[in-house]
Amino acid sequence: MVDDLPEALPGAGFSFRAGLEHGLTPGKLRGASFVAPFRGIRTLKRPETLVDRAVAFAPLLRPWQCIGGISALALLGLPVPWRLSRGATVEVLSLKGRGHPNREGVRVERILGSLAETCDAEGVRVVSPALAFALMGKRCTVHELVRIGDAIVTTADNYPERRLPAPLATPEALRAMVDRWDGRPGAATLRESLPRIRTRVESPRETDMRLFITDAGLPEPEVQIEVFDPETGRRLGRADLLHRAARVVEEYEGEGHRSKEQWDRDIQKYRDFERIGLHVVRATNRDFVPTPDRWLADLAAVLRRRTP
Repeated sequence: MVDDLPEALPGAGFSFRAGLEHGLTPGKLRGASFVAPFRGIRTLKRPETLVDRAVAFAPLLRPWQCIGGISALALLGLPVPWRLSRGATVEVLSLKGRGHPNREGVRVERILGSLAETCDAEGVRVVSPALAFALMGKRCTVHELVRIGDAIVTTADNYPERRLPAPLATPEALRAMVDRWDGRPGAATLRESLPRIRTRVESPRETDMRLFITDAGLPEPEVQIEVFDPETGRRLGRADLLHRAARVVEEYEGEGHRSKEQWDRDIQKYRDFERIGLHVVRATNRDFVPTPDRWLADLAAVLRRRTP
């Protein structure tokens, strides 16, 4: 541990050159006090997460480069597909015709300057949310892209892992980017995902639940609907998903529902929903792993029984 690290040098990552400029000796920088996750970078501890690795590498970015790909999704707080999240590389986007980093642990993708869009995520230059979405078209399924798209356009301020204010982009901005992406790898998958993206979604699992329902051939529910007592007008709560005609609510119980305060609020909300004639179908992660088939069969039976 370095007790006298200059204040201008962030422990999360700084360049070897910056260390010299701020008074650290080459011997100190090469010693056991620092970790070298990338050639030319020093950190106080080894970066473990996608975000940590991107932040550590950021000091090496040139003006025509930014964080892209899976690393950009993590920095922006967007859902990273689990099957793609286990790599240890940092993904960098670089303009075509310009130099790019050639280092172990770095994956580089090139892009035309006419398509390049960047933003700032806590001091790190990263691709814009709309471009992050487009770049994943050739690597993600439609389901995964809808998850990412929902997280980008949601107006919810409690979306998990959110690192920037909501929304990150509008549905129109995503559509415009996909139009510009026409003819490039992944364009068809991106275009297929656009009509299924919804605003107001509050978690990736809510997206999963909605897509499981529609992919099973069941009617699409409404997303995040405010429910009021029809007699008093009092707000009773918000339904994750609502099949209005059948008067059925689907609720996903994630980690945030496990605190005593939230549990008590949920119980009261479900009682109120049932009192005004709404039937609540709850789900946890276990209902969807390894397959949601049983939960969907139960839901389908409820919808058949209650649909006029």
